[in-house]
Amino acid sequence: SFLCLVPDEAKSSYHVEGTGYDTYLRDAHRQFRDYCVICLRWEWPGSPRSLEKCNLEASFFEGHFLKVLFERMGRILDQPYDVNLQVTSVLSKLSLFPHPHIHEYLLDPYINLASGCRSLFSVIVRV
Repeated sequence: SFLCLVPDEAKSSYHVEGTGYDTYLRDAHRQFRDYCVICLRWEWPGSPRSLEKCNLEASFFEGHFLKVLFERMGRILDQPYDVNLQVTSVLSKLSLFPHPHIHEYLLDPYINLASGCRSLFSVIVRV
């Protein structure tokens, strides 16, 4: 899950009653189930495409939307708290979508990336 990418010392939910890891986990499971039901009609693939079907010569661009989110995530220590809440909220919602490529790109810390490419994990590690 998204929380696995956050270093333990950056997790602060245990300071507030009712917002600990167990509560987070229950909410995340419920939200994921809800998203799965919503996304069923979109007919997304159940597993990533095989490498044989991918154009390995094409250069990768994360897109403007993820570019802005990653840049904001990279400045999480230097920007207002409310901006950080919005950025992490959007990223956590994206991480809930049951699409194999979104999951792999956003949540797999061991994903092989081409030179110059970023993942959510690589952005968080640099913070």
